[in-house]
Amino acid sequence: MTILYSKVPPMPFGESLPLISDQLIEEARSASRIDIAVGYVSVDGLDKLDSLVSNGNIKQICLVVGMYLESGIPESIYNRVRLLHNKWQATGKGEIRFVNNMSYHGKVYLFWQPDQQGNDELKSAVVGSANLSVLAPLGTVARQYELATTITNSGQLHELSTHIEKLKTSCTISATNLNDFKVIHERIEVLGGIEEVLETTESEQDMYRSLQTDIEIRIPIKAPLATNRFSTARHDYARSNINVAYGSGRYNKLSGGVEPRNWYEVQITVNKTISTQPNYPKNKPFWIVTDDGYKFEAHTTADNNKQLTAYGKTGNDRVFGRWIKGRLATAGYVKPVDNTATDTDRLGVVTQEMLNAAQMRVMVLTKTSTQEYGVVFNRLAPTPKNKKGALDKKHWTRELLDVWTVHFEGERS
Repeated sequence: MTILYSKVPPMPFGESLPLISDQLIEEARSASRIDIAVGYVSVDGLDKLDSLVSNGNIKQICLVVGMYLESGIPESIYNRVRLLHNKWQATGKGEIRFVNNMSYHGKVYLFWQPDQQGNDELKSAVVGSANLSVLAPLGTVARQYELATTITNSGQLHELSTHIEKLKTSCTISATNLNDFKVIHERIEVLGGIEEVLETTESEQDMYRSLQTDIEIRIPIKAPLATNRFSTARHDYARSNINVAYGSGRYNKLSGGVEPRNWYEVQITVNKTISTQPNYPKNKPFWIVTDDGYKFEAHTTADNNKQLTAYGKTGNDRVFGRWIKGRLATAGYVKPVDNTATDTDRLGVVTQEMLNAAQMRVMVLTKTSTQEYGVVFNRLAPTPKNKKGALDKKHWTRELLDVWTVHFEGERS
């Protein structure tokens, strides 16, 4: 038996002390089979485990996850679990299973190695407090101290193996069928700190849903196929709408140059057949309540009210963008790009495939029967370029505004 430690300052750490993560990785690299049962997982921990499975000699892997029945599965973890489960199933390597009739908080790692005849022999185990995130401790997990021990006694190993088998057969379901598990939209960090964006509770969201009317506006989200992400053709939408950041840059009056647009900048362009519908919101801002816990003012603008954007003092295009693209990024469908001009592979372009996977091909606005007070800016004098007059963001009144809920759906067949 060997005690395994963590390295988390200011806790004193001797350089000769073995680390949990090092032991798990070393065991995995020589293993032919692995069984793991933990309470929680992380995206980075799952990726590290998949790397060990893909690059090692592992012929069989089973991961049991035990603590998501009551709380629900974060969307980013749900997506990565389904991806890896399908991959392991397709290659015949193994599966991921979820405990579905209780909460399981154990942390057990079992490792088999081939014997001289090439048969799998259970050789060792690691038991302790470490969830799968210990393989790639990032964020708050990096400050979490764990303790574990190795086990090599054959009787104890057999007992642990029997325990895992009973857990799998009596208390789990395959990750292929997680319909009874709630999938949780995670907090979008890039929306934090924006004054005009409010957060709503689950009970508030339920209240707004109960006030929904039959008035509904369905707005398709336009994006290119992945194979067309380099296209300059307007009908491919690789440089417009949700991907407007990859279009022409913005002219900087101070520098006299053109600067790349921010990756989060988004323009929701609405087709005329939609913007001319009798119940389409126009001429006045309105509240939007999202299905993932946010609330902000929005309005329709430009010719024929074809642009749907946030309504606020600054960064209107980015509020919608931080919500839509931040949602995609948080769930793991796309990675934000710091500078679109250097994204030569166009990996930051949002594609139809991403939207299909996220069930976000159509934005659905539903009007509620309630109104709430919000800010309405005065308008400056009309000009030839702006016949309505630009918004005077230094002067405003508070008025009752309509409230609309918004959610996404996949494309209807």
